[in-house]
Amino acid sequence: MKEVNHTMKLTAATMLAMLLGGYLYSSSANAAEVTDISKVNGGIRVPAEERVRDISSVNGGIDIGSGASAEKIETVNGGINLDDGVEIERAETVNGGIRLSRNVSVHGSLSTVNGSIQTSPGTVVDRRVSTVNGKIRLHDTRVGENVQTSNGDIFLTDGSVVEGDIIVESRGSWFGKFFGFGKQPAKIFIDADSSVMGDIHLYREVTLDIADGVVAGEVIEHF
Repeated sequence: MKEVNHTMKLTAATMLAMLLGGYLYSSSANAAEVTDISKVNGGIRVPAEERVRDISSVNGGIDIGSGASAEKIETVNGGINLDDGVEIERAETVNGGIRLSRNVSVHGSLSTVNGSIQTSPGTVVDRRVSTVNGKIRLHDTRVGENVQTSNGDIFLTDGSVVEGDIIVESRGSWFGKFFGFGKQPAKIFIDADSSVMGDIHLYREVTLDIADGVVAGEVIEHF
């Protein structure tokens, strides 16, 4: 009888330890879900399926693993890479590109100053996509607002849809004009499967390569 009681006590203790361990693990995981990550020097890597809040870096790239989620992602000197199935609020970089793999969801905007933006099939950006000096390449991607650049080309392929306008702004400062930055015409390419629900606003010379039958608004020149 004593042996049975001893076994029951051990079993109960084991179960309690397992429950407590599960609780501690769950609490730790839940705490990790709401963590901000910030660095001055060095890259940041968020593992697959991880959930975090804001991510920022000054000198370093940011990589988000597949199925992970974050809110605001910002870096000054570095690129941003989002793997398959990532979900974020928005992403911004000054000197670096933004690369999105398949089925990425962006509830806000994507923007760069000196760097390109490239998406993969299944991507949805609820707001705008913009660059100052950099190309924009959208593959089977839906953008809820405008696609905009100053010194970059825009490519819409594989059934991409822009629900707002396409805007190519003027070259900006007198410094850039004087030294010839952005002197070559920008290019807009839209394949037969893609569409622009708004208009195409041009504030500088642009080479248009739009397939026959494309659904798009009016091309409006402002220069």
